[in-house]
Amino acid sequence: MLVHMSDFLVGSLPFQYLGCPIFQGKPKCVHFQPIVDRIKVKLATWKGVLLSIMGRVQLVKSIVHGMLVYSFHIYRWPIRLLKILDRWIKKFIWSGDINTCKICTVSWKNVCLPWDSGGLDLKSTRSLNASMLLHLSWNLFTQDSQCSQLFKHRFLSFGRPRNSYFKSSIWLGVKEFLQFVFENSISIVGNGEKINLWLDNWLGAPIVSILDAPPNMFPLLTTRLQSIIENGKWQNVPSILHYPSVAESMLKFRFLSRL
Repeated sequence: MLVHMSDFLVGSLPFQYLGCPIFQGKPKCVHFQPIVDRIKVKLATWKGVLLSIMGRVQLVKSIVHGMLVYSFHIYRWPIRLLKILDRWIKKFIWSGDINTCKICTVSWKNVCLPWDSGGLDLKSTRSLNASMLLHLSWNLFTQDSQCSQLFKHRFLSFGRPRNSYFKSSIWLGVKEFLQFVFENSISIVGNGEKINLWLDNWLGAPIVSILDAPPNMFPLLTTRLQSIIENGKWQNVPSILHYPSVAESMLKFRFLSRL
């Protein structure tokens, strides 16, 4: 019925969208092999021997990494493919040919260091993939977009990753970094209207973690931080928050004065 009304064609997974594979389930080598094959053709056809090392580095940064960044921002690539790509890139930069291995006196780890540290600021594909997934995890965890809300509803429980199995192509990569994002971010209080007093991290650590509250209590903890703030001061603070470590942190808390 909807097909006839909208004139859309009925498709099936997997398929390509803007050069990026769309599929369901765990990312596998077969999903990304077309991208890898295109990169191999690029590296093989470039006349790398006629370029300086810096010229080859710029080609890798601008074109090869550009071909990867879109899918890197969505999926965790299989390690086997990333190792293959890094091996090709290393051979291309040192010799200009992905099939020629040249003895080098500088380790690849040092080559990938920033300019200020004496490297060529050339990131490994594994580091690029990890940084893109960390960025995606941050956006999904902190933003209020429809995509982020859908993500939180499906994959998180009271702000924490669920332990359930999900047949999702992005979850495998994102779940590695969600805990890192959760532990290294803190909520900006403001008026406290959108912050859960007990579950959100606005004090350096969630109060439920400080008090070691059991997870079966989480559904009952719905109080907003706004309820204990009045005119930039703590008011009507629950007695349980007089717990020494919590009370000490709250006493050190400073509200921003209005401009």
